[in-house]
Amino acid sequence: MKGVVRGNVIVPESPVGLIDGAEVEIFLHNSVDPICGSWQDDRTAEEIVKDIRGSRFSRERSINL
Repeated sequence: MKGVVRGNVIVPESPVGLIDGAEVEIFLHNSVDPICGSWQDDRTAEEIVKDIRGSRFSRERSINL
């Protein structure tokens, strides 16, 4: 969803279909580097790296030219 900041209020560009007073959580987009981001995880950095490395795989394949 996109919106525009007016004062201390974020106004959505299109209707959101929420009831008045509904609580929402807003994640701001970093316009300087849109690839950067964050996530929430209870694991340690070492556990995350171990998980990433454990999910990698490679295939041995022969290529005949």
